[in-house]
Amino acid sequence: MERIPKLMIVEDDDLSRLIYNAIFAKKYDMVMCKNEDDFYAALKANKFDIFLIDILLVGTKDGIQLIKELRQMEEYKSVPIIVVTANVFKKDEENAMNAGATKFIRKPFNNKSLIVELETSLN
Repeated sequence: MERIPKLMIVEDDDLSRLIYNAIFAKKYDMVMCKNEDDFYAALKANKFDIFLIDILLVGTKDGIQLIKELRQMEEYKSVPIIVVTANVFKKDEENAMNAGATKFIRKPFNNKSLIVELETSLN
């Protein structure tokens, strides 16, 4: 049987997490993180194939900082990181891409195109 890809979602908004759960639960082995504490605990316990990270998070670190940290780790240097955020400024996109994001998607997003984006990034 084909291995199900392991997806980490870093998102502090409850509604967004419900939406992600609805669209990804059947295709991915998901771990949801609300903040950097969840993020570090999940990284210790799992090996991920792909990340979906919001920029604005509760806590002391934002998504940009987490992306930079992932890119410093040998096992995550080339793993796809998709940023999904309500931040619409060009500077936010530049910061995310410079930090090491693979893709930058603005909320609200089209569910089908987000699914395709994850599938494409994994191949």
